[in-house]
Amino acid sequence: MSGPTAGRALHDRFDAIRRAELARLKKKLAGLSEADRQFVDHITAEIVRALTRGPEQALADEASALGAEALVRLFALEA
Repeated sequence: MSGPTAGRALHDRFDAIRRAELARLKKKLAGLSEADRQFVDHITAEIVRALTRGPEQALADEASALGAEALVRLFALEA
């Protein structure tokens, strides 16, 4: 898996976890208004983007194959 692909896979993996956690917490979020639920969704999506921005930028260089492989193994990423 190339660096850019690994960076995208990392973002996708974190976003899937984010969505699963929001679904798991659906009952706890039920008391929020629709606007508040959308705000929570937006904030958590921004957190995922912030967490993955650095690794994605570091992996943008094709010479980072070793880093990409480490991410694939560390986070069990799929192509």
